[in-house]
Amino acid sequence: MLDFEFSLPTKVIFGRGAQRQIPAILKKEHVQKVLLHSYETGQVRKIPVYEEIKQMLAENGIAFVEFLGVQPNPTLSFVAKGIELCRKEGVDFILAVGGGSVIDSAKGIALGVHTSVEEVWNYVEGSREPDPARTLKTGVVLTAAAAGSETSTAAVIMNTELNIKRGAHHEVNRPFFTIMNPEVTFSVPPFQTACGVFDSIMHVCERYFTSSRDAALTDRMAEAVMKSIIEAGYRVVEEPRDYEARAALMWGASIAHNNLLGCGRLKGCGLHLIEEEMHSVNARMVHGAGLSVLFPAWAREVCKKAPGRFAQFAVRVWNVEMNLERPEETAEKGIVLMEKFIGELGLPRHLEEIGVTEADFGQIVKQCMEKGPEVSRMCHLSEEDVKAILYRAL
Repeated sequence: MLDFEFSLPTKVIFGRGAQRQIPAILKKEHVQKVLLHSYETGQVRKIPVYEEIKQMLAENGIAFVEFLGVQPNPTLSFVAKGIELCRKEGVDFILAVGGGSVIDSAKGIALGVHTSVEEVWNYVEGSREPDPARTLKTGVVLTAAAAGSETSTAAVIMNTELNIKRGAHHEVNRPFFTIMNPEVTFSVPPFQTACGVFDSIMHVCERYFTSSRDAALTDRMAEAVMKSIIEAGYRVVEEPRDYEARAALMWGASIAHNNLLGCGRLKGCGLHLIEEEMHSVNARMVHGAGLSVLFPAWAREVCKKAPGRFAQFAVRVWNVEMNLERPEETAEKGIVLMEKFIGELGLPRHLEEIGVTEADFGQIVKQCMEKGPEVSRMCHLSEEDVKAILYRAL
């Protein structure tokens, strides 16, 4: 097991009615004015908890200003508008009501209110380390189990001028508190739910599929989280209002990405980094859908270099019987079962379904190769390897 540091300062308040604790928390922190941050108006109307929070803030004499309009893959220019509003209104706390895109946008705004939007991009790229004393605190009311941003160090922002999507990890990005009420997610549409399920599993895979070999404890933890998310995913397909399944998905998504499962091991199998570059050719692509297309192609290509790891995944996560003489056959059965799961969730299987064509491969591969050896911590991925993955996904 490698040396590591782990800290999770985010206070998680989980369960039915958890959002009712927000006024007391804000008063205890002596918050003067809140930026209430969420999706565009039409989508917010479908989130009853948003109006409930507005009412609670008003009844408790807590001043707030709304900043709506978040769309998938929040942009740096949108973050700049939020920064400007916070400065104008004297905001000293940001409350994000939504899923990953809303939370990432809130984190970006929090980084820039006392610095600049240019500095925000430096932080997101990872070229600079933000100062906690100059970063606003954020709180989250989670409305969709997916990205895990509600307890993670990540802030992912799209720079439309450079046509790239980037995300860097800083401890200061972890929210001050997160409200998790599984009932809030009952009304999440099936496709969005499915994308969240798969995104959560892929966050585990980023820690699980690496070259680290001496981290047996986190292996078992990761496998248990993946199995639990898969089981809950099947259940919510059948019954969207299954509280226990929604609870498992909500907590599982956070555990998948708060880096508990990355302790003591290398992190980064290449899936997210390749998918990230696909957004440069289709900025409106839904992240979970991009990953569902990419995983089988990536797995079959990388399995050639590490069949034992995929065989372990098949045996421990999918209950496949181990073929000791031909582990690659065991590995393939696990990949097939994952493909079946993707299909049963109703997620896309081919690049054309998510707006990526063969003509885009050159740009995607070029941007991947600029990351050097960090494209994958599991095995070396060459330019030809990345091309092969993309061609498999056609």
